[in-house]
Amino acid sequence: MKSTILALLLAFPFLAATVPASAATGLLEPGIYKLDPSGYLDAPNAQPASYGERDEDKFERAMPPTAKVTYAVVTRDPDRTQNRVLFLVDKDYHYDVNSPNKLCPAYAFPDWNEYSESQPFCRTNISGDEAAFKWTANAFTVSWGTDRKYLRTESTPPQRKATPAEAATCTATPSCADAVFGSSHPWYEITHHSDRFELATPRDYQGMLYLTKSVPFFSDNQRSASHTDLAAGSYVAVVSAGSQWDQVERFDGNGTPTRGWIDRDDLEDLKWVDQQAATKQFRFRVAFAASEGDADSVVPVAIEVLDRVSDTRVQVIRDFYTDISTSDTATSLELVDANFDGYPDLTIAGTSGGAGPNSTSNFFLFDPKTKRFVFDKTLSDMSQIDIDVRHKLITSAQRNSCCSHSSQTFHYEGGKLVEIANWDESLSADGKWLETTVGKFSNGQMRYRVTRKRAELN
Repeated sequence: MKSTILALLLAFPFLAATVPASAATGLLEPGIYKLDPSGYLDAPNAQPASYGERDEDKFERAMPPTAKVTYAVVTRDPDRTQNRVLFLVDKDYHYDVNSPNKLCPAYAFPDWNEYSESQPFCRTNISGDEAAFKWTANAFTVSWGTDRKYLRTESTPPQRKATPAEAATCTATPSCADAVFGSSHPWYEITHHSDRFELATPRDYQGMLYLTKSVPFFSDNQRSASHTDLAAGSYVAVVSAGSQWDQVERFDGNGTPTRGWIDRDDLEDLKWVDQQAATKQFRFRVAFAASEGDADSVVPVAIEVLDRVSDTRVQVIRDFYTDISTSDTATSLELVDANFDGYPDLTIAGTSGGAGPNSTSNFFLFDPKTKRFVFDKTLSDMSQIDIDVRHKLITSAQRNSCCSHSSQTFHYEGGKLVEIANWDESLSADGKWLETTVGKFSNGQMRYRVTRKRAELN
């Protein structure tokens, strides 16, 4: 799905060599990091050579010379779960994983596996052919798998005969075997590739934006402000994110930031469609982007709220998730009084739930004080939701497996959802009985009744 490209760059926490990156509990502090010119010399030595082999360690930089990297930018998402790092490579550098230029300009971690044209952040710590990161709070190293090169073989002739006491064990004792039978030792050159970066300028970067198209870079958060253009393929760090404007910083090769603003309407080529749904105060438009892998369908990525009198934008809603594509775009947005306060709320497609039975919807409840629609996570997380406005009840249903279904019913008390009933129907473990459990809230507690009947076998 080509949705807005807010990609929060994950940085690489710098750990001891014995601790795998997946075990990291902390993240890198966001900011501008500088290359330590001699940091590559601190790379750990290889594992001790096996018997009969001799190794010579050699240390080289991980940064390709053609990249001309001196600085890197690290961002950390607001939830403190991921970092992203951007290496400020030379403008003529061309990333190619099958060449010495295998340094990806931008990485995301940990647990990143979402590479796409709109999210071109590479994975880390996957294999010897991909960059590995280790980190502390304010420094990180990047390295590649070691190179092993045969140099020569050194042979030593026998020095003596085995003694009677050594006769049975000499071949299994290295010191004896070498002296009695002679030795032949191959020498290998082990090359380590690594570089170390240290935090030079702390900055509270919340994310990294990759630009799939050229966009205006404004001096202020208004369309009338002066601006230059940011080229397609550029990266910028997000200082603060909004539904309409992102405050960002761009960088030159020396790590110098320039702050400005990006109008999120400019980030993608979207199709805005007037919706049939409307209230006395507002009308609505929904923005659609092409669905990945399906040229004939689109997905909603933004909702615009317009004043019906002035026809001016009152609010734009973004950053909700849906994986449900559509072609009937004019009826994508629906109105329902989801919290029974007398004000129409907004709902739009959420997740498909795989096969469909456990699908969800995104809900945005109207706040009469601010006159804005606010995302409601509780309702949006409910599967197969049904809203009974007449009786002021909300039901959520699930298909847990082929032979198990359930539901829960709620009402509002003091502005909060309270469960007042539930139902579950499942096939017994031996497949002979269909068991139904009904729960009802009474006198301060949930009371249950269980019935069973013979399963009808086909």
